[in-house]
Amino acid sequence: MPIRYAPYPGEALDSWLEAFAARLSCPFTDVLGALGLPNRDPAVAAPVLPRWTTVATPDELSVITEVTGVAADVLTAMTLQPYDGHAVVIVPGQRRVHRQALWGRAGSRYCPTCLEETGGRWQLTWRLGWSFACTRHHVLLADRCPACLRTPRLRSHPRREVPRPGLCSSAALAGGPRPRRCHHPLTDTPVTALTPGGALEETQRLIDTALAATDRMVHWPLYGPGGVSLLTALRDVKSLGALVLNHATPTDLHPVAPGEVLERMEHYRTNPLSARSQRHPNTQRSDVHSYQAPDDAAATAVATTAALRILCAADIPAAADAARWLTERVAASGRPLYPAGVVSVGGTLSPVLEASLRCSRESQIMPVYRLRHRTAAHSTRPPANHDARADMLPSALWPEWALRLSPRHSNGRPAAKRTDELLSVACLLVGNTTSIPAAIRLTGTTVTSHNVSTLIADLTRRTDCADVLHALILLADHLDQHGTAIDYARRRALFTKHARFIDPRCWNDLQRRLRSTGAPNVAHAQRWIFHTLTGSPPHLAHPDLAPAAGAQRQQYQRFRWRILPAEADLLTHTAQELLDEHGIGEPLQWTPRLPARALRHLALPGPDPDSITIAQLHQAVPGGDFSIAQLARTLNTTTAHVICLLSQHPVDWSPPRFRRTQHTATRLEQWRTWYEQDHLSLQAIAEREGTSLATVRLAFLKNGVPLRPAGSYPGRPRRK
Repeated sequence: MPIRYAPYPGEALDSWLEAFAARLSCPFTDVLGALGLPNRDPAVAAPVLPRWTTVATPDELSVITEVTGVAADVLTAMTLQPYDGHAVVIVPGQRRVHRQALWGRAGSRYCPTCLEETGGRWQLTWRLGWSFACTRHHVLLADRCPACLRTPRLRSHPRREVPRPGLCSSAALAGGPRPRRCHHPLTDTPVTALTPGGALEETQRLIDTALAATDRMVHWPLYGPGGVSLLTALRDVKSLGALVLNHATPTDLHPVAPGEVLERMEHYRTNPLSARSQRHPNTQRSDVHSYQAPDDAAATAVATTAALRILCAADIPAAADAARWLTERVAASGRPLYPAGVVSVGGTLSPVLEASLRCSRESQIMPVYRLRHRTAAHSTRPPANHDARADMLPSALWPEWALRLSPRHSNGRPAAKRTDELLSVACLLVGNTTSIPAAIRLTGTTVTSHNVSTLIADLTRRTDCADVLHALILLADHLDQHGTAIDYARRRALFTKHARFIDPRCWNDLQRRLRSTGAPNVAHAQRWIFHTLTGSPPHLAHPDLAPAAGAQRQQYQRFRWRILPAEADLLTHTAQELLDEHGIGEPLQWTPRLPARALRHLALPGPDPDSITIAQLHQAVPGGDFSIAQLARTLNTTTAHVICLLSQHPVDWSPPRFRRTQHTATRLEQWRTWYEQDHLSLQAIAEREGTSLATVRLAFLKNGVPLRPAGSYPGRPRRK
């Protein structure tokens, strides 16, 4: 080239080439020929579109660099190629912008004042669907030539004409086979002024900053400290912007933009399709704005600003509050809107935006959907199949968790029957797509779907249960992440068919040593082992074992918290032997533990089971019979809490005489070893144990231990 002509900062490649031809006062085709760029497209008999402004091939860049002296990386930055996959999507092999992806658009907007200041040089970013305002001159960008009403730079400049920068190069409205050029001075285009530093300008600055980031990452608060890719953020902006254009009313948008901009947007929304569209207005889709970039800068400005008010929220709850008006408008349009539906109407969304939109519908959706969509915990995960969690859940939720999460009346009675079983089903429904009847079947219980739904609805209404759903979600997440030490489904399959777990003679023999009268029924012992092994309440056991009447169920519950330590030891030992017989190397009992900080600030109806230590419990229980209500008052807690603790940690509440008998029963084997193997005398054993000779003698006689004659062991001195 006879001269060197530097491109303007941020200028598009086609604008620079036209300015080159204008500077040389030669037809545009001469510059294209010198650079080796085609004049016609072999695929279509029409002047070539400025495809090298979209993507320039390495060969084209090499020739342009050789001819003009401008470096190839500078030339590449003058095309849309650096924005490919981030702010636009370029169709592979066709060198054109995909107009349905990321609000891609053909042609270019422009700022008349910028054109005047630069002598008609066009910025590359004006071609992006995300550019709608000039922050230097505080105006909305112009969309069309005011004379011919065409979008500038849809086609390349006429080849045989000398470019005239700053004038419209589109065909005039007269038409014809060789229409004359419009040549209207674009610097005279009227534009809409913006408030300096206003919401629309700040939105454009935020978008420009994201477009200019070298790492192509966006660090808006909603996306967390790690941020997300520019592609993800702009896809969210497009999805929310489409919802705004399709469903928002002018009243909704008054806080977003001034009245003049809203009037322009409303005028565009009444006829959003271009004049060349062949689609009849009656056949237009109600969500047409979801597919095409707005042709009007005002519509783009309002939609983008409204979207960023949601995406720049501090967290998911704040974004849900900011988006609630929008999802309510979508619901008011007549389409049934559930948390999954509100995601689908906007297109592909990031997980945090999905969560925000789901949570925005929390107050309008069925309570069970709050568990399925995890809105109580503002989760970023949509529902999926989590039926495998049923193997980790007992039929009745673990006693410690049931105590913490069960709602109760003011008198302490449960608000619902079989609450522990209902809570176990609810825990399986967290984030799960399975139906309630299927969840009931998987957990092995027999509650009804109505009772499950009623309990979940009650939990959402009660102020003291405000965070129960949140706690259930945390518990389900813990199980999904860490698993359990017990396969409850296997145990249910193995032991539900059993009607007997312990030999009645063994149980009765223990009772003769522990109690004089009023020994508990051996059926309760069988039920205790079934309950402990499977985590299922006894009424789900074998018919021969399950309590038939309500009175029997009450008696069994009383048996659980009044059981003596020696009885619990025998039953525990028997249950462990059953596991060993089946080759199950699992602990007999297990309860999931969450970090204390996870539940510390949650509003839950029940007390923390760990708020009372075992030492405090044992110290508070009096010798002999006692009142559970009085014990609860002594410990300043609820009766349900005390019952739960006593069931897990039996206390020796028997009178002193029977307590000595129980102690004797537990020490008998050691005494027998001392007597038969170590050859200690009865008196020596009594002195070692701090008891009487009569007690040791009576224990041996009662349990069939043969006694030696006094002084019969050689070498031991006779007692004087």
